[in-house]
Amino acid sequence: MNRIPSLMIASSLLLTLSLPACKSKPAEETPAAATAPAQPAEATPAEAKPADTQPGDAKQEPPKQEAPKQEPKAQEPAKKEDAKPSEPAKPDVKKEEPKKDEAKKDEAKKDEVKKEEPKPAVTFLNCDKAEALSTKKLDSGVIVEELKIGEGAEIKPGATVTINYHGTLKDGGTMFDTTRGKQPATFPLNRLIKGWQQGVPGMKPGGIRRLTIPYAQAYGESGRPPVIPAKADLVFIIEAIGVVEATK
Repeated sequence: MNRIPSLMIASSLLLTLSLPACKSKPAEETPAAATAPAQPAEATPAEAKPADTQPGDAKQEPPKQEAPKQEPKAQEPAKKEDAKPSEPAKPDVKKEEPKKDEAKKDEAKKDEVKKEEPKPAVTFLNCDKAEALSTKKLDSGVIVEELKIGEGAEIKPGATVTINYHGTLKDGGTMFDTTRGKQPATFPLNRLIKGWQQGVPGMKPGGIRRLTIPYAQAYGESGRPPVIPAKADLVFIIEAIGVVEATK
């Protein structure tokens, strides 16, 4: 039992002697620690900004140049530009004008063709509605229309003539006597109605006339029933074939 405390005393003495020796002896440095330079700790991007910049740098920034102010454009040219698309009718009108001119030219050509087309010759069979070359009204009221001019010697009053005739009532156009489809008739003029005696002289062979004869110069107030009613105005188409005797 007495040995234990003596051992404890001896160990404590050894500890007290070793502690000062440890404090006085400097720690040995490793070769890596002696040779390698100290590296600064890497700074994060957030930490690097204040390190790179110095106070007062923000104040030394050059003043920003303001962009030159542009004056607003006048609105008048815009109105003119807007007015340009509103005029589409002008080119269309110019395009249509030549079409109208061409149409007029075509119509003129058609008219020329119509004019150049020869009219059918007036004959005793087709002259009922032919246009008169000339018209005159006698004192007696007889209307004489020249439909075709003949050739040769004129028929004199009272002559014996060979003629074709076609008679209709003026009112209604009913035909009452004709030589169409028959042989021409020959008779002296002074034996016929007054309208014939007045309207036939002056004709030439081959000529055609239309005579509108009032009832007083035809068959009078009584007429010639049942073919010609009372007070009937008559229309005759007469073709002169030839003169048999000049007068009689």
